[in-house]
Amino acid sequence: MKINVVKAALFMGAALIVTPLFAQQSVVKASSKIDAPCIQSVIDARDTALITMVDDWSSFTKSALEARREALKDSWGIADYKKRRFAQRKAWSDYRKVLRGANAAKTKERSRTWKTFEEERRQCKGAYSPEMVTGSTYDANL
Repeated sequence: MKINVVKAALFMGAALIVTPLFAQQSVVKASSKIDAPCIQSVIDARDTALITMVDDWSSFTKSALEARREALKDSWGIADYKKRRFAQRKAWSDYRKVLRGANAAKTKERSRTWKTFEEERRQCKGAYSPEMVTGSTYDANL
């Protein structure tokens, strides 16, 4: 029994030593076939579009917050309770509409950007990595 355990341990150890050597050789062969300038250009276009999307969303959100702030401040200057409550509800409603629109536009642009990236990436020779698929899930929180 002990001999079988020792043999299994030696076999596993040898496999662990040899496996990285084969993996390193595979990486070298695959990297020589990649059109790096193409994928770099596609990544640049994707991330530039995502940065613009975040900037636009931030601008819309900031404007909505500023408008809400001013409308709520102004509402407290209204003496009549019903008119004041109407103004406050309107301020929150307007804010919600702008925020929903900004969030919807951001989601649509993010999806469009990743779809475009995927289409353009396919044109680049040898440019595939599992991180490219995983990355879109990270950007879902943008």
